[in-house]
Amino acid sequence: MNPVKILLVDDDEDILETTRVALERAGYEVVTATNGLEALGAVRIKRPDLILLDVMLPGENGYRVARAIREDEETGVYERRNKIILVTARDLSNEPDREELFKDFARPDGVVYKPFELSDLLRKIE
Repeated sequence: MNPVKILLVDDDEDILETTRVALERAGYEVVTATNGLEALGAVRIKRPDLILLDVMLPGENGYRVARAIREDEETGVYERRNKIILVTARDLSNEPDREELFKDFARPDGVVYKPFELSDLLRKIE
């Protein structure tokens, strides 16, 4: 059986590398991207099972990238629905209306707030 393939998208090289190593040690296949355009290309070419998508990216932000992926799924560009977990340092839990607006727009399967513990991230992925 093939390992679960994760697309890890973050423009912070330290976070990208640390998280990539932890995910690979946990048995996942990891593909990386550092911006929204790279992420969209990787989704189309690599076909990941799960996308860990940073919100604050150069160019297109993670909300827009997630929305583009969801729209491509609806038009049949992808043969299956991708799981998307948004990763953000901006905790909107104290602004529930705004948080709901962004979740409705991007339609993620989950959200992880930075800074995060790698063990917590691994539990969220499971």
